[in-house]
Amino acid sequence: MDEISSKPSAIIPKGVASLRTMTVTMTVMCYLACLAIGALILINRAVEDWTHGISREVTVQLRQISTVDTEAELQKATALLQGAAGVISVEALDRKASLKLLEPWLGNTNLDELPVPRLIRVTIDEANPPDFEALEKNLVANVKGASLDTHRRWETELARMAHSLTLLSWWILALICGSAIAMVIFAARAALDANREVVEVLRLVGAKNSFIARQISQRFLITGMVAGCAGIILAGITFLGLGSTGQAAGNGVAAASFTLLFAPHGDLLSTLAVVLAVPLVATLIALVTANMTLTHMLRVAP
Repeated sequence: MDEISSKPSAIIPKGVASLRTMTVTMTVMCYLACLAIGALILINRAVEDWTHGISREVTVQLRQISTVDTEAELQKATALLQGAAGVISVEALDRKASLKLLEPWLGNTNLDELPVPRLIRVTIDEANPPDFEALEKNLVANVKGASLDTHRRWETELARMAHSLTLLSWWILALICGSAIAMVIFAARAALDANREVVEVLRLVGAKNSFIARQISQRFLITGMVAGCAGIILAGITFLGLGSTGQAAGNGVAAASFTLLFAPHGDLLSTLAVVLAVPLVATLIALVTANMTLTHMLRVAP
Protein backbone atom coordinates (compact mmCIF):
# COMPACT_ATOMS: atom_id res chain seq x y z
CA MET A 1 0.00 0.00 0.00
CA ASP A 2 1.39 3.38 -0.98
CA GLU A 3 2.43 5.77 1.72
CA ILE A 4 0.25 8.84 2.03
CA SER A 5 2.39 12.00 2.03
CA SER A 6 1.91 14.19 5.08
CA LYS A 7 3.14 17.27 3.25
CA PRO A 8 0.23 19.56 2.38
CA SER A 9 -0.23 20.43 -1.27
CA ALA A 10 0.10 23.99 -2.49
CA ILE A 11 -2.99 26.12 -2.76
CA ILE A 12 -2.03 27.03 -6.33
CA PRO A 13 -0.54 24.15 -8.38
CA LYS A 14 2.71 24.71 -10.28
CA GLY A 15 1.16 24.30 -13.69
CA VAL A 16 -1.68 26.78 -13.34
CA ALA A 17 -2.14 28.73 -16.57
CA SER A 18 -1.94 32.22 -15.03
CA LEU A 19 1.47 31.45 -13.48
CA ARG A 20 2.83 29.97 -16.72
CA THR A 21 1.74 33.05 -18.63
CA MET A 22 3.20 35.32 -15.96
CA THR A 23 6.53 33.46 -16.03
CA VAL A 24 6.91 33.80 -19.80
CA THR A 25 5.80 37.44 -19.89
CA MET A 26 7.93 38.46 -16.93
CA THR A 27 10.94 36.70 -18.42
CA VAL A 28 10.58 38.83 -21.54
CA MET A 29 10.25 41.97 -19.39
CA CYS A 30 13.36 41.10 -17.38
CA TYR A 31 15.20 40.43 -20.64
CA LEU A 32 14.22 43.85 -21.99
CA ALA A 33 15.19 45.45 -18.68
CA CYS A 34 18.66 43.87 -18.87
CA LEU A 35 19.04 45.13 -22.44
CA ALA A 36 18.01 48.63 -21.38
CA ILE A 37 20.48 48.57 -18.48
CA GLY A 38 23.26 47.30 -20.74
CA ALA A 39 22.51 50.01 -23.30
CA LEU A 40 22.52 52.65 -20.56
CA ILE A 41 25.93 51.48 -19.30
CA LEU A 42 27.37 51.46 -22.83
CA ILE A 43 26.02 54.93 -23.60
CA ASN A 44 27.54 56.40 -20.44
CA ARG A 45 30.89 54.73 -21.10
CA ALA A 46 31.00 55.85 -24.73
CA VAL A 47 30.10 59.46 -23.95
CA GLU A 48 32.62 59.55 -21.11
CA ASP A 49 35.36 58.29 -23.44
CA TRP A 50 34.40 60.69 -26.21
CA THR A 51 34.18 63.75 -24.00
CA HIS A 52 37.44 62.85 -22.30
CA GLY A 53 39.17 62.67 -25.67
CA ILE A 54 37.60 65.93 -26.80
CA SER A 55 38.45 67.80 -23.61
CA ARG A 56 42.19 67.08 -23.85
CA GLU A 57 42.62 68.08 -27.49
CA VAL A 58 41.97 71.17 -29.62
CA THR A 59 42.45 71.64 -33.34
CA VAL A 60 44.00 74.51 -35.24
CA GLN A 61 42.87 74.88 -38.83
CA LEU A 62 44.81 76.70 -41.55
CA ARG A 63 42.79 77.62 -44.62
CA GLN A 64 44.63 77.59 -47.93
CA ILE A 65 45.01 81.09 -49.39
CA SER A 66 46.33 81.48 -52.94
CA THR A 67 48.78 84.27 -52.10
CA VAL A 68 50.07 82.69 -48.88
CA ASP A 69 52.69 79.97 -48.37
CA THR A 70 50.67 77.47 -46.34
CA GLU A 71 53.73 75.46 -45.25
CA ALA A 72 55.41 78.54 -43.86
CA GLU A 73 52.28 79.55 -41.97
CA LEU A 74 51.98 75.99 -40.69
CA GLN A 75 55.49 76.12 -39.24
CA LYS A 76 54.77 79.52 -37.73
CA ALA A 77 51.57 78.23 -36.08
CA THR A 78 53.36 75.12 -34.78
CA ALA A 79 56.11 77.22 -33.17
CA LEU A 80 53.56 79.56 -31.62
CA LEU A 81 51.56 76.66 -30.16
CA GLN A 82 54.64 74.92 -28.78
CA GLY A 83 55.51 78.03 -26.81
CA ALA A 84 52.01 78.51 -25.38
CA ALA A 85 51.32 77.76 -21.72
CA GLY A 86 49.17 74.68 -21.07
CA VAL A 87 50.11 72.93 -24.32
CA ILE A 88 51.63 69.47 -23.95
CA SER A 89 52.26 68.48 -27.57
CA VAL A 90 51.66 69.76 -31.09
CA GLU A 91 51.24 67.54 -34.18
CA ALA A 92 50.85 69.02 -37.67
CA LEU A 93 48.93 66.66 -39.95
CA ASP A 94 50.17 66.41 -43.51
CA ARG A 95 47.84 66.92 -46.47
CA LYS A 96 47.38 63.19 -46.96
CA ALA A 97 46.14 62.78 -43.38
CA SER A 98 43.78 65.73 -43.80
CA LEU A 99 42.33 64.20 -46.97
CA LYS A 100 41.84 60.89 -45.21
CA LEU A 101 39.59 62.59 -42.66
CA LEU A 102 37.24 63.59 -45.50
CA GLU A 103 37.01 60.15 -47.09
CA PRO A 104 34.03 58.92 -45.01
CA TRP A 105 31.93 61.81 -46.41
CA LEU A 106 33.45 62.58 -49.83
CA GLY A 107 35.10 59.31 -50.82
CA ASN A 108 38.68 59.09 -52.08
CA THR A 109 38.33 60.36 -55.65
CA ASN A 110 39.04 63.88 -56.93
CA LEU A 111 40.10 65.13 -53.51
CA ASP A 112 43.52 66.39 -54.63
CA GLU A 113 41.96 69.41 -56.32
CA LEU A 114 40.10 70.55 -53.20
CA PRO A 115 41.60 73.36 -51.09
CA VAL A 116 41.65 71.17 -48.00
CA PRO A 117 42.78 73.12 -44.91
CA ARG A 118 45.81 71.94 -42.96
CA LEU A 119 45.18 70.74 -39.43
CA ILE A 120 47.25 70.86 -36.26
CA ARG A 121 46.36 68.56 -33.38
CA VAL A 122 47.12 70.16 -30.02
CA THR A 123 47.14 68.16 -26.77
CA ILE A 124 46.50 70.34 -23.76
CA ASP A 125 47.09 69.98 -20.04
CA GLU A 126 43.65 69.28 -18.56
CA ALA A 127 44.81 70.33 -15.10
CA ASN A 128 46.20 73.63 -16.39
CA PRO A 129 44.56 74.42 -19.75
CA PRO A 130 45.63 77.41 -21.82
CA ASP A 131 43.63 80.60 -22.21
CA PHE A 132 41.81 79.64 -25.41
CA GLU A 133 40.53 83.13 -26.13
CA ALA A 134 44.00 84.65 -25.89
CA LEU A 135 45.50 81.76 -27.85
CA GLU A 136 43.00 82.20 -30.66
CA LYS A 137 43.63 85.95 -30.85
CA ASN A 138 47.37 85.31 -31.00
CA LEU A 139 46.94 82.78 -33.81
CA VAL A 140 44.64 84.98 -35.88
CA ALA A 141 46.97 87.96 -35.48
CA ASN A 142 50.18 86.12 -36.40
CA VAL A 143 49.14 83.25 -38.70
CA LYS A 144 47.18 83.93 -41.88
CA GLY A 145 44.09 81.75 -42.34
CA ALA A 146 44.32 80.24 -38.84
CA SER A 147 41.37 79.41 -36.60
CA LEU A 148 41.04 77.52 -33.32
CA ASP A 149 38.42 74.84 -32.65
CA THR A 150 38.13 73.78 -28.99
CA HIS A 151 35.38 71.17 -29.74
CA ARG A 152 33.34 72.54 -26.84
CA ARG A 153 30.21 72.61 -28.99
CA TRP A 154 30.58 68.88 -29.76
CA GLU A 155 31.20 68.14 -26.11
CA THR A 156 27.99 69.95 -25.17
CA GLU A 157 26.03 68.08 -27.85
CA LEU A 158 27.38 64.73 -26.66
CA ALA A 159 26.47 65.51 -23.07
CA ARG A 160 22.96 66.55 -24.13
CA MET A 161 22.53 63.38 -26.20
CA ALA A 162 23.74 61.20 -23.31
CA HIS A 163 21.31 62.92 -20.94
CA SER A 164 18.38 62.37 -23.32
CA LEU A 165 19.24 58.71 -23.90
CA THR A 166 19.69 58.16 -20.15
CA LEU A 167 16.25 59.61 -19.45
CA LEU A 168 14.80 57.42 -22.21
CA SER A 169 16.40 54.30 -20.70
CA TRP A 170 15.04 55.11 -17.24
CA TRP A 171 11.60 55.75 -18.75
CA ILE A 172 11.72 52.33 -20.46
CA LEU A 173 12.67 50.67 -17.17
CA ALA A 174 9.82 52.47 -15.41
CA LEU A 175 7.35 51.27 -18.07
CA ILE A 176 8.63 47.71 -17.70
CA CYS A 177 8.19 47.86 -13.91
CA GLY A 178 4.69 49.30 -14.28
CA SER A 179 3.73 46.61 -16.79
CA ALA A 180 5.12 43.90 -14.50
CA ILE A 181 3.06 45.19 -11.58
CA ALA A 182 -0.11 45.23 -13.69
CA MET A 183 0.61 41.71 -14.92
CA VAL A 184 1.15 40.36 -11.38
CA ILE A 185 -2.12 41.94 -10.24
CA PHE A 186 -3.96 40.26 -13.12
CA ALA A 187 -2.26 36.89 -12.46
CA ALA A 188 -2.98 37.05 -8.73
CA ARG A 189 -6.67 37.80 -9.34
CA ALA A 190 -6.91 34.98 -11.89
CA ALA A 191 -5.17 32.51 -9.59
CA LEU A 192 -7.40 33.37 -6.64
CA ASP A 193 -10.59 33.14 -8.70
CA ALA A 194 -9.53 29.79 -10.15
CA ASN A 195 -8.91 28.37 -6.66
CA ARG A 196 -11.82 30.02 -4.85
CA GLU A 197 -13.17 26.68 -3.56
CA VAL A 198 -9.83 25.80 -1.92
CA VAL A 199 -9.71 29.22 -0.28
CA GLU A 200 -13.24 28.77 1.07
CA VAL A 201 -12.30 25.42 2.58
CA LEU A 202 -9.28 26.99 4.28
CA ARG A 203 -11.49 29.71 5.70
CA LEU A 204 -13.91 27.10 7.07
CA VAL A 205 -11.10 25.39 8.98
CA GLY A 206 -10.01 28.70 10.50
CA ALA A 207 -7.24 29.95 8.19
CA LYS A 208 -6.78 33.71 8.30
CA ASN A 209 -6.65 35.90 5.21
CA SER A 210 -3.03 36.81 5.91
CA PHE A 211 -2.05 33.12 6.00
CA ILE A 212 -3.84 32.38 2.71
CA ALA A 213 -2.32 35.42 1.00
CA ARG A 214 1.15 34.50 2.26
CA GLN A 215 0.86 30.92 1.03
CA ILE A 216 -0.30 31.99 -2.44
CA SER A 217 2.23 34.83 -2.80
CA GLN A 218 5.10 32.41 -2.16
CA ARG A 219 4.31 30.87 -5.53
CA PHE A 220 4.60 34.31 -7.10
CA LEU A 221 7.95 34.84 -5.34
CA ILE A 222 9.36 31.73 -7.02
CA THR A 223 7.89 32.79 -10.36
CA GLY A 224 9.47 36.24 -10.16
CA MET A 225 12.87 34.79 -9.23
CA VAL A 226 12.79 32.27 -12.09
CA ALA A 227 11.72 34.93 -14.59
CA GLY A 228 14.45 37.35 -13.46
CA CYS A 229 17.22 34.75 -13.72
CA ALA A 230 15.96 33.61 -17.13
CA GLY A 231 15.93 37.21 -18.34
CA ILE A 232 19.55 37.71 -17.27
CA ILE A 233 20.62 34.52 -19.03
CA LEU A 234 18.89 35.56 -22.26
CA ALA A 235 20.43 39.04 -22.10
CA GLY A 236 23.89 37.56 -21.49
CA ILE A 237 23.48 35.29 -24.51
CA THR A 238 22.38 38.29 -26.59
CA PHE A 239 25.37 40.44 -25.64
CA LEU A 240 27.71 37.47 -26.05
CA GLY A 241 26.30 36.82 -29.51
CA LEU A 242 26.69 40.46 -30.51
CA GLY A 243 30.21 40.57 -29.08
CA SER A 244 31.27 37.45 -30.98
CA THR A 245 30.47 39.13 -34.31
CA GLY A 246 33.26 41.70 -33.86
CA GLN A 247 36.47 42.39 -32.03
CA ALA A 248 37.13 44.36 -28.87
CA ALA A 249 39.44 46.73 -30.75
CA GLY A 250 36.82 47.49 -33.39
CA ASN A 251 33.89 49.86 -33.45
CA GLY A 252 30.15 49.53 -33.40
CA VAL A 253 27.63 47.46 -31.47
CA ALA A 254 29.76 44.30 -31.51
CA ALA A 255 32.76 45.97 -29.90
CA ALA A 256 30.54 47.71 -27.36
CA SER A 257 28.91 44.41 -26.38
CA PHE A 258 32.34 42.82 -26.06
CA THR A 259 33.52 45.53 -23.68
CA LEU A 260 30.34 45.15 -21.62
CA LEU A 261 31.03 41.46 -20.98
CA PHE A 262 34.82 41.59 -20.84
CA ALA A 263 35.39 44.93 -19.14
CA PRO A 264 38.18 45.57 -16.60
CA HIS A 265 37.67 43.96 -13.20
CA GLY A 266 36.19 47.00 -11.45
CA ASP A 267 33.83 47.88 -14.31
CA LEU A 268 32.74 44.26 -14.68
CA LEU A 269 31.84 43.98 -11.00
CA SER A 270 29.78 47.19 -11.08
CA THR A 271 28.01 46.01 -14.25
CA LEU A 272 27.20 42.63 -12.71
CA ALA A 273 25.92 44.30 -9.54
CA VAL A 274 23.49 46.45 -11.54
CA VAL A 275 22.32 43.61 -13.78
CA LEU A 276 21.88 41.18 -10.88
CA ALA A 277 19.46 43.66 -9.36
CA VAL A 278 16.96 42.67 -12.09
CA PRO A 279 15.92 39.29 -10.57
CA LEU A 280 15.86 40.90 -7.12
CA VAL A 281 13.51 43.65 -8.30
CA ALA A 282 11.40 41.13 -10.26
CA THR A 283 11.08 38.95 -7.16
CA LEU A 284 10.11 41.90 -4.97
CA ILE A 285 7.55 43.12 -7.50
CA ALA A 286 5.99 39.66 -7.77
CA LEU A 287 5.95 39.06 -4.00
CA VAL A 288 4.81 42.46 -2.76
CA THR A 289 2.26 43.09 -5.52
CA ALA A 290 0.75 39.62 -5.26
CA ASN A 291 0.54 39.81 -1.46
CA MET A 292 -1.13 43.24 -1.50
CA THR A 293 -3.56 42.20 -4.24
CA LEU A 294 -4.52 38.93 -2.54
CA THR A 295 -4.89 40.58 0.87
CA HIS A 296 -7.23 43.18 -0.60
CA MET A 297 -9.30 40.62 -2.50
CA LEU A 298 -9.64 38.33 0.49
CA ARG A 299 -10.62 41.23 2.74
CA VAL A 300 -13.41 42.45 0.46
CA ALA A 301 -14.58 38.94 -0.52
CA PRO A 302 -17.79 37.79 1.22
